[in-house]
Amino acid sequence: MKINAQLDMDVVALEAEGTVTCLLTLEAPLLASTAGRPPEALIVVLDRSGSMAGSKLDAANASLHALVDALLPQDSFGLVTFDSQARIAIPTRAMSDHHRPTLHELIDQIEPGNTTDLSAGYLLGLREARWHRTNTGASVMVLSDGYANQGTTDEATLAQLATGARDSNITTVTIGLGEGYDDSLLEAMAAAGSGSHRFASTPDDATAIVAQEAGDLLTKAVINTFVRIRPVEPLGVDGIGTLHNVPRWIDKDDTGAPTVVIPLGDIYSGEQRELLIQFTVPSLAHLGSYELAELTVDFVALPNLEAGEVHWPVTVGVVAQHEADRQVPEPTVRVAALLAEVVATKGKAMDALQREDAKEAERQLRQGAKIWVADPKATSTSRSWKPTTTPSSPVSR
Repeated sequence: MKINAQLDMDVVALEAEGTVTCLLTLEAPLLASTAGRPPEALIVVLDRSGSMAGSKLDAANASLHALVDALLPQDSFGLVTFDSQARIAIPTRAMSDHHRPTLHELIDQIEPGNTTDLSAGYLLGLREARWHRTNTGASVMVLSDGYANQGTTDEATLAQLATGARDSNITTVTIGLGEGYDDSLLEAMAAAGSGSHRFASTPDDATAIVAQEAGDLLTKAVINTFVRIRPVEPLGVDGIGTLHNVPRWIDKDDTGAPTVVIPLGDIYSGEQRELLIQFTVPSLAHLGSYELAELTVDFVALPNLEAGEVHWPVTVGVVAQHEADRQVPEPTVRVAALLAEVVATKGKAMDALQREDAKEAERQLRQGAKIWVADPKATSTSRSWKPTTTPSSPVSR
């Protein structure tokens, strides 16, 4: 796996607090062939509530037909559907034990129902995943077009379920269909489950996106990826945050030193994954080179289940204030940070709209626009441009 780390600023001012952002990029290798890859387990959780009637359900069914045809004999597949209740539409088993024509018939028999109990469908999908996961884990793909209005609807509770599943090597992927779905809820589930969240605005989009996401899930190149960040004094774990919405906790390394742990889950063939880490640098009293932290990325590479580990020191120079003022942020890192901040602002706007606070939603969106049009020559420590999102602090577990 290719791993690279870039800093937006490689120097900080003497005797002045500052902020340094690190863009960590991980790129999984392209698999030469999928024929001999390890078996994968995929459980689809499909919303069949009344709002799915018509083109949305037709598109979802067409996607499932294509998915069934793409699965290899060693793969396991199951389908859970939900409206006011959840049911197993297709029991999970290896494709070699499925009768494909029967699978297509069962998919065609799915009809729209009543209200939306997403939690019931998700819990049943997780149960199937736990029973049928392989050596590389399992994946649960949730497709929904609306707001959960029955059962458990609390975002934090559903995200906690996704976190527990992730710890059992089960990835949660969510796909929102149409304009009216609860993107905050589905995004939280995917983030907590180390999966991706995608938005399909039209039925045609849904067919393509489901196919793409399923294709990714079936071509894992790296599994069980973790980023561990060990700060070097005087920097502590409280000075380490992320600009991406990812789970994290504080642990200890082999020497007993406090370390921030960030699980990134599985990375698929040819996929490039990014993580923005932000360091709040304390006032440093001496000129010269200073190591902020050591990054460690550990993972398991497929198909041979070989463990890998890469270490990367994060080092900055301490210079006089006038020299630090002349530095321009590295463009790639700065753009990635701006995008992350805009996405965070959009999430706050959506939360405000759900509370029916249109004024706050408008304020957040205007703030997001200001972030994006910030002076490109400004530095991350100058008065003309500063990050508007505070790096989130690690949470003990």
